[in-house]
Amino acid sequence: MRQRILSELCQNPGDYVSGKELAEKLGISRVAVWKHIENLKGEGYAILGVSGKGYCIEESYNVMLLDSIKAALSTARLDWKLHLFPELDSTNEMAKKLIREGQAAEGTVIISRQQSRGKGRRGRSWQAPLGGLWFSIILWPDLALSEVVLLSLVFALAVSRALDSFQLFDPQIKWPNDVYINGKKVVGILLELSGELEQADYLVVGIGINVNIDRASLGRGVAKTATSLWEESGTYYQLGEVLLRVLQSIEEYYYEFLKNGFEDIRKEYKSRCFHLGKMIRLDTPRGSVEGLNLDIDEQGNLIIDSGDSIECLNTGDVALLAGE
Repeated sequence: MRQRILSELCQNPGDYVSGKELAEKLGISRVAVWKHIENLKGEGYAILGVSGKGYCIEESYNVMLLDSIKAALSTARLDWKLHLFPELDSTNEMAKKLIREGQAAEGTVIISRQQSRGKGRRGRSWQAPLGGLWFSIILWPDLALSEVVLLSLVFALAVSRALDSFQLFDPQIKWPNDVYINGKKVVGILLELSGELEQADYLVVGIGINVNIDRASLGRGVAKTATSLWEESGTYYQLGEVLLRVLQSIEEYYYEFLKNGFEDIRKEYKSRCFHLGKMIRLDTPRGSVEGLNLDIDEQGNLIIDSGDSIECLNTGDVALLAGE
């Protein structure tokens, strides 16, 4: 019922709808309307209530109508289960908590309107304010760990394709799984997994997308290297629509990978990798390697010609060298 009330308010954001009108339309009491409105406020929705006028919602582009998303995903192969929270420390941590408690089927999605302790690769923090899309997907892939690692690249491609569907950007990938627009980061992906060498157990795919965010709200330093969909297009996006397209694309590429492997996906991934064929520096835990980025191989490794040798590397941060 809360989602139905939310849907009614979102039809005309900024306009007031009386409690009486909502009650009559939905066939519930005005007290029930009030209770549902209070619950929605508790979930973080910006709903105003004015005596004699009724209720209105602000910033409808930041509202996610879960019922509508679920309906659009009803023919999906994954049995998507969406859980929305007003705020979490980390969606990945909540996902792992559900796994420990035995409440995490494949296709479970944990969404938070904001995160206080978002995580990025190599233990970095990830700024996750209101207006972004912060979520984690739980999967149980029947794959060896060496194959699961490739999903980091597969999902980066899937997200870039989803953003490309808005036809306002040219999303590109920085190995292994960052998505960039106009040279700045807009998407981060973090995979956390458990299992033995021959067999993965669970996989948590954490994804953060800067959607309707002012670059300044990302914090000092980050604003120089990051951007948002709003910053790049001047357009606000319905978070629910972005989430829907991303989940649909992830499902498509996930099953393509399970069925046919990495090779065809690798070719498409390489076409979107902006530093392939350019001079780069790769900062690794063991030091830096500079050279020509020759390829991304069948295992997802970065191949670099350093001048002295051909290096095959599976971890590190890529940076273009001056002049590239």
